Amino acid sequence: MEYAPRVVSEDRADAYSLTTFAQYPRWRDLSGDALAWELYQYLADPRSGLFHMNEVLEGDDDLNEYRTIRDPIKIINVYGYAYCAILGPVMAGIAEGVGLGEARTLVLPGWQHVASEAFYGGRWHYLDIDVRAVFRRPDGTLASMDEARADDTLWVNRGPLFFPKDDLAHTREVYRTTPVEYYHDFHSTGHTMDYVLRQGETFTRWWTPQGGRWHHDPVYNGQDWLMTLLESEPRGPKPNHRDFTVHNYGNGCFVYHPDLTEASTDFADGVYDATNVVSGREGLTLLQAGEGYAVFEVRSPYIIVPLVGNSATTADDSEASVVELEAEGVELSLSRDNGLTWETLSPSAPGRYDLTPYVAGTYGYLLRIVLRGQPQEAVVRSLRITTWVQVAPAALPTLHRGMNRLEYRTGDHYGLPTRVLEVRSRANRPENLLKFLVRPPDDYDPARQTARIRGEITARVEAPPGTRIAWFSAGASFTTHQGEAAAQTRNAITYATTDGGEFTEVFRANVPTYCNHWFTNADREVRLEEPTRTLFVRYFGDPAVNNIRIYAHCLDDRPRQEAPVRITHRWTENGQPRSHEVTLRGPGPYQIDVQNEPVDESIEISVPSDGAGG
Repeated sequence: MEYAPRVVSEDRADAYSLTTFAQYPRWRDLSGDALAWELYQYLADPRSGLFHMNEVLEGDDDLNEYRTIRDPIKIINVYGYAYCAILGPVMAGIAEGVGLGEARTLVLPGWQHVASEAFYGGRWHYLDIDVRAVFRRPDGTLASMDEARADDTLWVNRGPLFFPKDDLAHTREVYRTTPVEYYHDFHSTGHTMDYVLRQGETFTRWWTPQGGRWHHDPVYNGQDWLMTLLESEPRGPKPNHRDFTVHNYGNGCFVYHPDLTEASTDFADGVYDATNVVSGREGLTLLQAGEGYAVFEVRSPYIIVPLVGNSATTADDSEASVVELEAEGVELSLSRDNGLTWETLSPSAPGRYDLTPYVAGTYGYLLRIVLRGQPQEAVVRSLRITTWVQVAPAALPTLHRGMNRLEYRTGDHYGLPTRVLEVRSRANRPENLLKFLVRPPDDYDPARQTARIRGEITARVEAPPGTRIAWFSAGASFTTHQGEAAAQTRNAITYATTDGGEFTEVFRANVPTYCNHWFTNADREVRLEEPTRTLFVRYFGDPAVNNIRIYAHCLDDRPRQEAPVRITHRWTENGQPRSHEVTLRGPGPYQIDVQNEPVDESIEISVPSDGAGG
């Protein structure tokens, strides 16, 4: 089993997390204006950067504020696109995450535009990856929004990365006259590119769309210009400024096909949890007569997406995740909340379960196979799970002409072999909040959209079977006071590792008086002194907490055995297909010599089965 496996190339930052992103050699030793300029160039570059398309929403909350994705790691890796109300706070989140300085989101109502500023060297600095603009003086120093409003010289001779799509005279006048609103902690963090790759599993990512598979949110259906954009070839998300990027969207596909017989260790390597089930001569079977079960996890750092049929409806979406089973005496069920609740599944065809209605738009699920009867009679002979995801191609490890030096990496940013468990409330519905809590809140009303929970709530997080929580990120969407009243905000996050134990504070609101918006986020990362089975995270909403999120990074009690990893790059040179395969046993560097300018096609990472067919 491989933990957070990834390949990093010379000209792409390791975007596993903002911590690894900050270590990219191009900027890891920089600070101040030099760091800000390198970040901006990278994020505005047509090959490595982000592009404008439209809003990015996940989930089914009643209020879009809680559905909008403003996590930099998600936007960089999963989507690669957004619009200004996302890209502004994402830039602020990156600035803070790499240590540039405190950051804030700027809202310009007169231009219906959102950007960001970072504070370092005693003053603010404007950064705008949406319309491609910073105010950079000839000496390399960067100016603030206020300085740009007052200084005409900042608007001339600025080069191609300066409002390339906008009339400068008009924009200059808008910036001079429009009021500016300031949002505090409008971004969120916590998402990391964690997954495990098991024996008998392959993960392939493509730079280009694979047959029309994307995150299909109904919000796009009511906008004619956007529907026209989506339906143009290749179908799906793409930039509305074509010269801002060479990319559209990409896809990935996980295929898990373990050997479940006693001739292989694939089952022991890949099972999430099991009771009274063992590998037999034909496959999985009962150890003793009666009932047993095996649970397998499907977990992706990329959003699970369907094959989109009619883009105006999700009714005929399909193939997001398909389970193919050759078995007798079994029943399947699925959990989307880490095993707290289960739903029984019905096959879409004999031996085939299309889980699209359950899992499209999520990041994973648990699949439970229940066996009933006698040993060797109740049996799972074959299991194959195929799961499609959406990928931002700009974040993939790319090749160039000449000698390419690449590195295979595993583990989290602490160097630990962890897997992640995600807890995310949808507090607009009590059943999607209360199941995560120790007890119901004293003051909770889902109809109060901007003040759902007043006071205290405590979430309980149990590590997956056979694991302990080594570190975690705890976050929430809060309501805040604004302006001069901002200092009265008392929102907070604390945690404990035992029931009834002492709670440690990790976040206390400190909202600046410039804050002009009711909504704010907070996310804090904690590495525990000792791993724990159970984690308690307590939130204090004053004035209110509206949704919570926790990413618990867990160590296996008994780490799974090491196995060889096979990495395959595919590309074209002068229209001719090329490929390079390398087999590694553990992290390390490798090289690929490319003779002509390449066009990247795919990268595949696989852990072969140790069974007869592996």
